[in-house]
Amino acid sequence: MKFKINIYVTFITSTSLILFSCNHSPKAETQYVSPAIKAKDSTHVKFKLSDVDNKLDPSCMMPLTAGIGDTLHYKGLVLGFCSAECKKDFFKDPEGNLKLAQLKK
Repeated sequence: MKFKINIYVTFITSTSLILFSCNHSPKAETQYVSPAIKAKDSTHVKFKLSDVDNKLDPSCMMPLTAGIGDTLHYKGLVLGFCSAECKKDFFKDPEGNLKLAQLKK
């Protein structure tokens, strides 16, 4: 009789461990990702030359008539950049780059 009780307790314990451990998967932490980053393509974001105060990308000197990939508000101006990388490079020397941007008058 004692043997049957030990088998029964072992079976219940093992079954409980298996059932309860399978339902406790760790939840992944959710993090906000911008729709522009999800798309990996900025073609849905259309900036017009009339939206910005410069004619040339202040970092690489590319004419913005070729396309504006990103913008920045700086000292009351809206600056256009051909890409996010050029926008990032702008911060290495903002005042020097601003002089090269060919601001509209």
